[in-house]
Amino acid sequence: MSQSPTSASDAAEALREMAEQRHRLEMIIEGTAAGTWEWNIPGGQMRVNERWAEIVGYTREELAPITPETFFRLVHPDDLAQSNALLSAHLEGRSPHYDSLCRMRHKQGHWIWVQDRGRVYERDAQGHPLWMAGAHADVTDLQQARQDAANMRQRLQAVVDASDEVAVIATDVDGVVNLFNTGAQKLLGYRPEEVIGRVNPGLFHDPDEMRSYLQPQMDAEGRMPTIFEALTAHAAQGTWSHQWTFLRKDGERRQVRLSISPLDGAGGSRIGYVGMAVDLTPLLQVREQAFVAAEKFAGAFSSAALGMALVSLEGRWLDVNDSLCGILGYTRAELLQIDFQTLTHPDDLHTDLALLGDLLAGRREHYHMEKRYLGKAGNLVWGRLSVSLVRTENGEPLHFVSQIQDVTAQRLSGQQLRESEQRTRVTLDAVADMVLTLDLHGGIQYANAAATRALAGEGAEALAGSQLQEVMELTTEYAPRSPLDVAVLLDPDSNAVDLHSDLLLSVSAHLLPVDLTRAWLCDEQGQVSGAVWVIRDVTQQRARQREARHLAEIDPLTELSNRRGFEAHLQQAITRVARTGQSASLMYIDLDHFKPVNDTHGHLAGDAVLWAVASVLRHGVRDSDIVARLGGDEFAVILAGCSLKRARRIASDLLEAMRGLSIPWDQRRLSVGASIGIAPLFGGMSVDDAVAAADAQCYRAKAMGRDNVQVEAQALGAVDPLDALDASESGE
Repeated sequence: MSQSPTSASDAAEALREMAEQRHRLEMIIEGTAAGTWEWNIPGGQMRVNERWAEIVGYTREELAPITPETFFRLVHPDDLAQSNALLSAHLEGRSPHYDSLCRMRHKQGHWIWVQDRGRVYERDAQGHPLWMAGAHADVTDLQQARQDAANMRQRLQAVVDASDEVAVIATDVDGVVNLFNTGAQKLLGYRPEEVIGRVNPGLFHDPDEMRSYLQPQMDAEGRMPTIFEALTAHAAQGTWSHQWTFLRKDGERRQVRLSISPLDGAGGSRIGYVGMAVDLTPLLQVREQAFVAAEKFAGAFSSAALGMALVSLEGRWLDVNDSLCGILGYTRAELLQIDFQTLTHPDDLHTDLALLGDLLAGRREHYHMEKRYLGKAGNLVWGRLSVSLVRTENGEPLHFVSQIQDVTAQRLSGQQLRESEQRTRVTLDAVADMVLTLDLHGGIQYANAAATRALAGEGAEALAGSQLQEVMELTTEYAPRSPLDVAVLLDPDSNAVDLHSDLLLSVSAHLLPVDLTRAWLCDEQGQVSGAVWVIRDVTQQRARQREARHLAEIDPLTELSNRRGFEAHLQQAITRVARTGQSASLMYIDLDHFKPVNDTHGHLAGDAVLWAVASVLRHGVRDSDIVARLGGDEFAVILAGCSLKRARRIASDLLEAMRGLSIPWDQRRLSVGASIGIAPLFGGMSVDDAVAAADAQCYRAKAMGRDNVQVEAQALGAVDPLDALDASESGE
C-alpha cells in the first residue's frame, strides 16, 4: 500500500523538526561548556562528546574505547567509593538522580574537580535500567573559591580568637549569640557550644543591676524592654559604650567596659550586633590595692621598728618616724631642722652621695650600704641603710625613702659571726654535693670537701686560690668535646647554665652527668661580686630519663621506632640534608590485604604478621637506616645518604622478601603484600610535608594495583654518586 503525499510530507516535516531540536539541544549543551555522556548499561558502552574528553585533557580517540571503567580509572581513589555508592542508589531507584562531586586526574597529571550529574531515562519491563545519560562540568574554580572562602573564615576566626584579652560576642538581630571568642570564654567561663545558637547576651548581666537600669524605661502598660533591646537601642546608629557588671558561669562578678556596635550586610540591612568587653576588674582591684597600700604605708611608717625617713633631693629630712628618733637620739622637730649629711660620718659621706647620684641618674633603682651616723650624745651608730627614689608619673625625681636599721650591736659581734662561718663550713663539708664559692674571674675562694675530693683527688689540699678552669671542665651531652666558656658561666646576665639540662663534668678522664645551681654574691654596694655553685651528680637520674625517652619512642609489638621516635629521626634527617646537601629518601609502606588477616584469624595472627614484616624491614636495610611502625599496618624507613634510584632498588628487594613471607598460624600459612611509596627529603621541608609526599606515592602504588613501588617522578632525574658507583659495579 503506497503512502499518501500528505503522510510523506508530514513525516519529513517531523524528521526535520526533530533534527532542528537535536541541533538546538547540541548548541545549548556546547554553550554551557558541559561534557555529556550516554551509557548503555547492559552493554557497558558509553558515548561522550568532545567536551567530556577535553575537561580531562584528552580527545575522544585517546580515551577510546570509552566504558564506565574509563571514568573509574580517572576518578581520585578517595572519591571513587562515594561516587559508586551514589550511582548504585540511583540505578536501584533509591534516588531520583545521580549527582556526584569528585576529583578526576587531568592528562597533565593534576587533579580537577568535576560535578557529574545523570539520570536513567529508560528501563525494561522489570524496572532494570537500560539507558542513562548525564553531563559533567569542570568546577575546579568554584571549589577553589569555596576553599578560599573557608580559609578566610578560619583566618578571621583565628584573629578574633587571638584577642583573648578582649571578649567578642556577636548576635543576630534577634539577640541569639552566633560568635563567642576565646576572650569571651576566658572572661565568662562558658564554652562556645554552651552559648552559640542557644542564649541571649542578657544572660551575662547582673540581674539586679539591669533591673534598676530598666525600671525607668517601663512603658505605660508596665512592660520593660529586654536587656538586649535596651542596649542595642543605644547602638542603633553607632558604637555605644558603658560600664557593667558581668556574671561568670561560676557566679563571680566582673566589672567590664562593654562597647556595642551594629553589624550591617552588604545591602545595608541590619544583620546583628557585636559587643566587645574589656575586663576592668584587675584595674579596679589595682586602684583599690593602691589606696590600701597608701594607708598601710602611712601606718607602717609611723609604727615600724626600723628607722624610716622621707628625704628631700637636697638631703633634708621631710619626715621621720619615732624609731629613727630613738636610734639617733634626736626629737622629730630637731631632725627636721637638719640634713642627713650633717649626721653622716665624714669617711662614709662620699660613698653615700655617689650612690644617691646613681639613683638620680637612673643607673640603679635602689642601693644598700652600711654607714656610720653621729648620735646626739656623741656616740657612733652603725646603720644598715636602704634607699629608694620615688618618682612622679612623668618619671621626675620626687624624694627619697630611707630605711635605717641599727646594726651597732651586730658590728660588735664579730666573734659570733666567725663561729657562724665555722658552723657553715662544717655543714657544707658534710654535704655530698660539690659546693664552690667563686669570684667573677673564676678564682676559687672556697671548695667544700666533696668538691675537693672530686676535682683534686682524695687527700688533696684545699682548692682555694686555684682557678676554676685549671681544675674542672664543663661540657654538654650535645657537644661533649666543646667546653663551655667559664667567663660566660660567671656572667650574672648570662643564662648559659639555664639553657642546658645536659651538663657534663670532666673528672678523671671520664664525663660525669651533673646539674649546676648558681647563686650570686653581692658586696656592700649591692654589686655582684661572686657566685656560689652547687654541683650535683645526676648520673642515675639521667639514666632513668634516657630509659623513659627510649620506652616512649619504641613500638612495643615490633620493637621498631614508633611515630614519636620516627618524627624526631625524620626531623634530624631533614636537618642533615640541609646542612650537608647529601641525598636522603623516605619510604612509606602500607600492607596489602592485612585487614582480612585480623578479621579471619584474629589480632594475634595480625601481630605475628606485623612482627614478621618488621623483621624483613629491619634486616633489609642498613643499621644506620631508621625503620618505624607508624601505626596499624603502616611502616616507614628513613634512608640517609640514599637517592631515589637506590631507594627504589632497596624497596624492590623488600617487596620481594615480603612476597616470600609464609607465617605458620593454626595449621595454616599466612602471607601479606605491600605497597611502597618513596619521596626525597629536602632541606627546609617540614616533617608533615615529607610524610605526605611519600604517602602520596604509596597511594599511587595502591591505585595501580598494589604490590608495587612508586617513586616521585620529578625527582628521579637527579644523579647520585653512589648510584654511579652501584651502576659501575653491577654493569648497569
